[in-house]
Amino acid sequence: MWRLLLLLGVISKTTSYSTIIVSQSALRGTKLFSTPNSDSAIDHATISPDDLWEDHYFTSQSIILNSEEEEIYQRTTQSYVSSVVHDMSDEHRNAFLKSISTTCNNETIQTSMQGTDTYVEEPYRKLRLLRRRLQDPLWAQILLEARHVLQTEPEAGPQLYEHVLRQPSLLDALASILSHEIATELMPATALHALILDQLQLSDDINLHLDLIASVNRDPSGESTALNALLFHQGFHALVCYRVAHRLWQAKRTGLAYYMQSTVSSKYAADIHPAAEIEGGLYLNVGGGVVIGETARVGRDCTILQGVTLGGTGKENGDRHPKIEDGVILHCGATVLGNLNVGRGAIIMAKSIVTKEVPELARVSGVPATVKSFRELRQDLFSPESNEDGDCDLDCQMKKLYEGYLESFSRLVDIESCIVDGNTDDCWESLDEMFASHVV
Repeated sequence: MWRLLLLLGVISKTTSYSTIIVSQSALRGTKLFSTPNSDSAIDHATISPDDLWEDHYFTSQSIILNSEEEEIYQRTTQSYVSSVVHDMSDEHRNAFLKSISTTCNNETIQTSMQGTDTYVEEPYRKLRLLRRRLQDPLWAQILLEARHVLQTEPEAGPQLYEHVLRQPSLLDALASILSHEIATELMPATALHALILDQLQLSDDINLHLDLIASVNRDPSGESTALNALLFHQGFHALVCYRVAHRLWQAKRTGLAYYMQSTVSSKYAADIHPAAEIEGGLYLNVGGGVVIGETARVGRDCTILQGVTLGGTGKENGDRHPKIEDGVILHCGATVLGNLNVGRGAIIMAKSIVTKEVPELARVSGVPATVKSFRELRQDLFSPESNEDGDCDLDCQMKKLYEGYLESFSRLVDIESCIVDGNTDDCWESLDEMFASHVV
């Protein structure tokens, strides 16, 4: 009996040992055991060449023909369509779209500016009153989502009423949310609320709309809503706080700007210098570990994931940080050092360290980063400049509403710039022209 048991033990050990040998020999032929110099080494720049964020770059552009009939690409309007609107019946959906149409409210706006409102003779007040009268498609859908959530989650009522339903605009809602999130003993919520509304200008309001839309449309889960991003998206909140600090910095209130930066760094783990320049449409995945230096510049429609650093080399003074052009994607842990340019639509793969210029549409990876490939322009994903067939679906209708809204908003931004420059008479003429022509 004992001989049989001994024989079985030897066979078992031999089998286990041979299994280990086979497993190790099989693994040595895989990429997990490849050396950096091997042809089979993992190239992180080719793992997901057609991911969600790459596709967004193409869908955010449109093809037009210049005077020489050459194809050129321009940035197209980004829009958000709520799932609540998608699920509506045709009758209710058409009624909702009509209610947020800019053109259908022109007469109402013109009438509201007469009578009791004519006492407003200060340009800034009149400008802000005009801003309140504009029908914001994004904010209208957020209110719709909030009311929908109340039906299934009544316990969320206090939060939704406090920060969303009782607020007149997206900017006011953000001021309410952030003032409660980052309030301290030195800077209570009431003071922060007033500070945010006082510092953010109309141009910031447009950028915040684009940032929020980017936070929803580029969320990999595909389940995010504008309401959830407004209330809970930490990267978006950090970006809003940066825009407040940036205005404080421009106003030479550097002490308060540094205070905002420090508070945001403690709350969201994102260290963004208030002097940095960041355009609209940025998707900041989370604030954690993101560092953006003083002289850095980030273009439109960029994507920055966690742990990204836009820093200096420590060997330069003055202008010493990277310049990121439109549509660039910086994956997790990517580092760009020095006063260099990252071309439009380029991709910096995870954990790469960039110390040299990056061409347009290039994929770079490695330490130091080198060009691995170039993205091909996928024209099938480009947004058409216009709908020539006349058949406009819900996405098309919503996009037109956003275009009309942003066009009117842009005129208000121009008037605001006029007021800032001190050309008050010209500003009055522009305001009167908007009322007379019913542009708003």
